[in-house]
Amino acid sequence: MALVVIEHMEEHPTRWLIAEYAVARDEAVEAGLDLVVTGVRDPVVQALLDAEGIRWRWEHSWELYDNPKSIVLDLWAGRDLQPWEAAAAEAFIVGGIMGDYPPRMRGILLSTMFDWAAKRRLGASQMSIHTAVWAALQVRNGVGVDRLNLCEKGEFTLETPLYQMTITLPFSYPCSEDGKPIIPGRIRALLARGVLWDEETIHFRAR
Repeated sequence: MALVVIEHMEEHPTRWLIAEYAVARDEAVEAGLDLVVTGVRDPVVQALLDAEGIRWRWEHSWELYDNPKSIVLDLWAGRDLQPWEAAAAEAFIVGGIMGDYPPRMRGILLSTMFDWAAKRRLGASQMSIHTAVWAALQVRNGVGVDRLNLCEKGEFTLETPLYQMTITLPFSYPCSEDGKPIIPGRIRALLARGVLWDEETIHFRAR
């Protein structure tokens, strides 16, 4: 069975990060793949992943999966991932990074740790963790990178009993048939609760 590997790269856990891992796991399982988060040294992250039923490993991804049958997904790689490559791959390695805008190119740090795995990109768009997993699985099913149905920004209207506002996330998301970004309900719920406060709280508890 092919495997999706997320290398945990954030210093502190946040609810948004764990939600990204959980949604990515669901994407992988739906496609018939397993998922594991590697490089998990923080006991708080270990406990959060256990609570979600997500497999994790202490070892880093390059210690376990650095071989020619693995593909590291890197926004700055020199070549796009091809369907035939994706179909033959045994592991897709994704950086567990909550993206910044503009990006800080942290994905390159992960890519340089691998000597034997192929480095490929999923087009020129910066993606969330779960969108990168979704895109890789689409390519694995034969969809070319240039035919991925992506919305360039995750823009949607958030409505609560107290207010209504438009939120724009500067990352690509899958597009629905009517051209709107598909943002998982779990992510929307975090934003509705006030995710910035939520992240600060879990940061404090994790220290």
